[in-house]
Amino acid sequence: MNGDVQTTGGLDISNYNFTTLGDYKFIVKETSSADETNYPVDSEKEYYFYVSVRNKLDNNHNLTGEYTAIMYEQVKDHDTGDKTRAVFESTALRRRIQVTNEVSGNLADVEDYFKYKVIFEGANDGDVFTVFGQDNTVDYGGESIATTNTVTIDGEDDFIYLKHGQTVYIGYDGENDQLPVGLKYSLVEVDANGYVQYVDGVTGDTSRKKTISATENALSNKVAFLNHKEGNVLTGIVISVAPYVLAIGVVSALMIVVFSNKKKQRKTKC
Repeated sequence: MNGDVQTTGGLDISNYNFTTLGDYKFIVKETSSADETNYPVDSEKEYYFYVSVRNKLDNNHNLTGEYTAIMYEQVKDHDTGDKTRAVFESTALRRRIQVTNEVSGNLADVEDYFKYKVIFEGANDGDVFTVFGQDNTVDYGGESIATTNTVTIDGEDDFIYLKHGQTVYIGYDGENDQLPVGLKYSLVEVDANGYVQYVDGVTGDTSRKKTISATENALSNKVAFLNHKEGNVLTGIVISVAPYVLAIGVVSALMIVVFSNKKKQRKTKC
């Protein structure tokens, strides 16, 4: 059929070949994305467009042998049937990094802060990621440090500070995740200050390099640090006291013997 398309909606059907007169219904939904990892398909939404195809008439209302296809602006929502506008949202998928710190051992101090360097590979210059859950002021290296609570991609080093039992989120502002999926990052412990370091359960490690995963709560989005400090219990004090204990015992025994001899002498004189 030859004809033209008159549309008041947002769907381009100019190349569609209508074969018969009548009413048509087009189902529109999003099926692909140029970057499905960071911009997943909005597969939950589906819309109906309605088109009426009629004979095209001349000014005298005679048939011209052509048709006219008219698309109505009223689009109906697939689920509710209500009139609406077709809107697809390609919301960027974002994630966060969870960092935890624990200490253990008979010489560990739960008030000690530990310093970690944050490194991103592939982030854009000028990007700023929020650090959520970190103390605003920390005592580290004998000085009081005001934390920035952000990581800025500007060529400068960025650090976070944690003490025992604390959890910090990098790329999270308290409501929204900020890190794109596929972004590579590293966390490096700067100075353990006599502690033995464990990262994700591996002893002796001081750093961990990972890639942000699309899966929420994935292990690749978490790093667990453990700092262990153990020392031998001093026993010298026990050894040094022993001779004095022995001496006291000997003196006591001598006093008992002397006291006993005096009693015997008194009995003899009587």
